[in-house]
Amino acid sequence: MNRKMKFTALALVLVILISSLAGCAHKKKTAYQTYIQNLLDVNYKGNFEDYIKESGGKETDAVSMHGECIAYLANQLITHYSLDNAKSITINNTYQKLAEEIYSHAKYEVSEGYKKGSDYYVDIKVYPLNILNQVYDEVFHYIDTFNKNVSAGTYNNYTKEDYEEVFAQGIADILQSKSANIEYAEPVTVSVKMIDDGEYYYIDKDDLARLDAAMLALEEQAPPTTEGVTE
Repeated sequence: MNRKMKFTALALVLVILISSLAGCAHKKKTAYQTYIQNLLDVNYKGNFEDYIKESGGKETDAVSMHGECIAYLANQLITHYSLDNAKSITINNTYQKLAEEIYSHAKYEVSEGYKKGSDYYVDIKVYPLNILNQVYDEVFHYIDTFNKNVSAGTYNNYTKEDYEEVFAQGIADILQSKSANIEYAEPVTVSVKMIDDGEYYYIDKDDLARLDAAMLALEEQAPPTTEGVTE
């Protein structure tokens, strides 16, 4: 009997076929490990080869899954720095490329599956990307300088759209300057439960959300405020 497994993205589910696990505990342990490894590699790094080779998945599905993940981080960054008023095509593209660069440095180690009670679990050691803390002081200084330039009338002749775009681009430039040498926070281990109904196996979207939350370290201080930055 062929078994199936689902790849779960933040807003997308993919179903792919694999060979039977035949009830073998060792096969389950390694199959679950491979599933999680491929899931993370597709989502965060855009690496599709193993997913396609080992699971028979479609490249178009993998591209869509990766795109969902990148778009999610791009929107997180825009919201985090209160840049929603600058959501032009240019800024959206800038933050999409930035998100892809950041996630290309995602670091994680996936254990073999293990049985606890009647269920199987997989542990993922995640090394959170610490870029928000790396750029904190520089972003704080940038906002302070920008406010002073606003007060000095530097942007008086700018349209609101151009003004917002300039500010958002400055934040992106700071993040980009650190993205090639991202540091990592202390690793955290996320345990996920394998859901196996005899026909499919997958992890719940809540577990994927916990993994996603662990990938990016939160700032140790509150994010620099843009309050007072007005046209």
